[in-house]
Amino acid sequence: MRILLLILTIFIIFSGCVEESNVTQSNESAYQGSGNTTPENLPSTTLSSEEENIPEIEVTSFSSIYMHDNSENVLSYLFSWDNVPGNESNNLSKYLKNDLEIDWISNAQIVKTNDNNTIRVFTPDNSLELKLADDKNTVLITPNNIQLKVKEENGKLCIYRVKEYRGSSDPAEIKLGYNLNEKYYAVYDLSIKNNGSNDLDFKLNKLHVRDGNRTFNTTNLDPYGFYEKSHLEVLSSLKEENKIENITLSPGQTINGSVVFQVNSLYNESFLLMYNETPVSSVSLEKSIEILRVAERFNYSTVFGIPPYSEDPSELNSEGTPLFCSWVNRSVFEFFNKADPENVMEPSPYSPDEISWTKIVYALEVKPERNITTLPVKNRDSHTYSLLVVDDAGEELINTHEIEKIAFLRNGTYQHYSRNSQDVPQINLTNHTFVRTSFERTYGTPMNVYVSINNQNLILDDDLNAILVRYSDGGYHFV
Repeated sequence: MRILLLILTIFIIFSGCVEESNVTQSNESAYQGSGNTTPENLPSTTLSSEEENIPEIEVTSFSSIYMHDNSENVLSYLFSWDNVPGNESNNLSKYLKNDLEIDWISNAQIVKTNDNNTIRVFTPDNSLELKLADDKNTVLITPNNIQLKVKEENGKLCIYRVKEYRGSSDPAEIKLGYNLNEKYYAVYDLSIKNNGSNDLDFKLNKLHVRDGNRTFNTTNLDPYGFYEKSHLEVLSSLKEENKIENITLSPGQTINGSVVFQVNSLYNESFLLMYNETPVSSVSLEKSIEILRVAERFNYSTVFGIPPYSEDPSELNSEGTPLFCSWVNRSVFEFFNKADPENVMEPSPYSPDEISWTKIVYALEVKPERNITTLPVKNRDSHTYSLLVVDDAGEELINTHEIEKIAFLRNGTYQHYSRNSQDVPQINLTNHTFVRTSFERTYGTPMNVYVSINNQNLILDDDLNAILVRYSDGGYHFV
């Protein structure tokens, strides 16, 4: 009897252990399921580039651009949707090649899906699609994220490009309205590396910016196209940069270039650059945002003793508002930005029957953690000097003869130099940050225009002291 009881006791204990083990395993499984922590769903920050075959991406510099004007858009005919493929395929190809600068289009095939809703243009290595919206009012080009207008004419769908007159340099071509057209752009300079052991296909359409629950894709729109050659140094600098495209990276290969996103505000800490679902975290980008805030508060009057606005009566409008500015920070930009909507609604002071033309471009560029050298360079006339500022990679950060207002922080005080100075110092700066600011404000009628152009530079140390301060201003009156 005792033996039987002992056997039963051992059996019950063993069964309980097994049951407890099963319950524990079941609970662990339930926890894993509810936490969604299977390997393929682990947080993206834990994934290495080799495991996921994703590129290592570093943000090397950042630019933020705002622009508005009251030019009105018009429609420019491109092709008939019903005749592609067909006798208007050439019109589509010309648009893709000339306007969007897609070089591979010359050897591409063009096909349309059976439902008549998608046109596909492709080669063995490249492709894009034009997709007709359900309401048949627009066509979206992907991955370029460009939208075209659709109008039904004589029973056919005609595709139009919305032509923006903002790029015209001829005032007579500009059509004006009462609404301000606002645009914001974020431009990232990236270094992209394949750390894996196999070839890696980098796809531009996998890059996007998230801001809360909104997502912004890369764009081929040209935010710098106000002039063929811009007077704004931020824009002219960005135009020279290599534009990143789709590419296959061999193991260890690195490429550098820029990508553009049309966003909904100036730079913002909430912007999150993503590659697929993997965040592109960057300490330098976080520092860049902090530095931009410091640069935008910088008061150039404390260095040069010059107020931001001219008090010359000839440079004021009829209401006493300045037409030009000597230098720009965030408050100066916001002053003009606030005044412009009111100016648009008022009759032109120069011609009461005309609408005032107004335009603002405000652009910021920051390049953190650079080793920088400043050099004076004598010009050909041997009387003036250009200011040349380069980093240790040989990139020219400043190369200009417009150095009328420049100061270096030496022994706690700012020493001023002019374009005629022969003693502009050569300074070597380690791990400093370069900031460039450009501003343009246009006001008047297309035939009676006041334009203010400002280009500025700051070089800041780790403590955010401005070691070099430079600005140039120009006010122009065109009649």
